[in-house]
Amino acid sequence: MLPTDDLLLAIVPPGGPGDFLLVMDARGEADPSPFQRLGYGHIVSSQSGHFDLERDFYPFPNAHFKAIVCCDLLETLIHDPMYMMDEIHRVLRPGCHLVLTTRRYTLEQIRGLLDNCGLEVTHLEKRGDRVCAVGRKVGILRERYPSWLYPKR
Repeated sequence: MLPTDDLLLAIVPPGGPGDFLLVMDARGEADPSPFQRLGYGHIVSSQSGHFDLERDFYPFPNAHFKAIVCCDLLETLIHDPMYMMDEIHRVLRPGCHLVLTTRRYTLEQIRGLLDNCGLEVTHLEKRGDRVCAVGRKVGILRERYPSWLYPKR
């Protein structure tokens, strides 16, 4: 189950008619219609591309999206979660935002993950069993295999 629309709408930065928003979730259940209220002219689902989030090149141009919403997906990746974070970094425009929710990782781990990925944390909170975070792209990816995420490497 995804976070409530109200929760996401409260933390996703608004867009404009020419802006692209990417919605990613583990089951492909994200309904893009609530995000239209935020002004985004183009809302894309990761499910529409039918690509492997841990292995495939994401079929989007560099610096394409003004915002990316990634709901409860990080914890489902078993092979290479940083591959997804690297691709998110590639397709996110500089100065723009990743909204990330997870039930598996702690506030400190998500803060470290966003920082490692060149994202300045602009929002971080725990709501029930879910961590909700927003990071703004300000730098480069630092470490490809953080030890806490890849303990056996």
